Amino acid sequence: MNRKIYNLSEGEKQRLVNAVRATLSIPLIDGLEDFIWEVIFCYTKDIDVVDPLFGIRSKKLFDIVDSGRNIGWSAKALQCNAQLVKDFEVVIQRADIIGKRDALGFPILTIDSDPNMLGAALLRHWHDKVEGDAADQGVVDKRICMLIKSPLRLGSIQFTYYEEEIASYTPDEISWRWTNAAKIGLQGVRIVDNFCVYRWYPNQKQFFERFRSQYENYTFSIEPQRVALDEIVDFLNKKNSRHP
Repeated sequence: MNRKIYNLSEGEKQRLVNAVRATLSIPLIDGLEDFIWEVIFCYTKDIDVVDPLFGIRSKKLFDIVDSGRNIGWSAKALQCNAQLVKDFEVVIQRADIIGKRDALGFPILTIDSDPNMLGAALLRHWHDKVEGDAADQGVVDKRICMLIKSPLRLGSIQFTYYEEEIASYTPDEISWRWTNAAKIGLQGVRIVDNFCVYRWYPNQKQFFERFRSQYENYTFSIEPQRVALDEIVDFLNKKNSRHP
């Protein structure tokens, strides 16, 4: 399948750069993962933030939902050792397909089953998660948004922004094989271009999706400058003291 790639507008690019630069200036923050990335993304797209400090954090797939447009994003942030990002992978789900084989419709499934049967069960497990959470969260347009950070080099950090629709492959589009005779990892290879798009590790039950960087991805660099902690603390305390 050809997944749709989404590009940022020029205004959104500037908001993203400004938000990342501002976040990196705060000496209390050492990374841009999880909720921090979600807030940056919401600022970039001008979407209201659901702050888990004042509620229970959802375990649903879509970390960010624009209810007005029925768009949902699974937000991921990761660090890549390469300065120029080509291929990368993220955990998309914990998939215990053997333990859930009856519910998935594969009652005789074992670790020794044909790799393509295991792969079909993995796709069913993932599809059920995507579609189930989309229905629960009112999402029609299902996407993933990622921020990839390269290590600090010569005072500069390179970032790559990546947004595309969530894939929904059919079993006949993916070929599955074990990485070795010990069956440590199962690979799902996209038949059309022989690209390994999935990895599953039965011991940890972790299901990874792999991505290939596209020319549409937005890349930018920032030279982080930390603000003195005293300045941050004094500013925030003065601001908060204005409110009863």
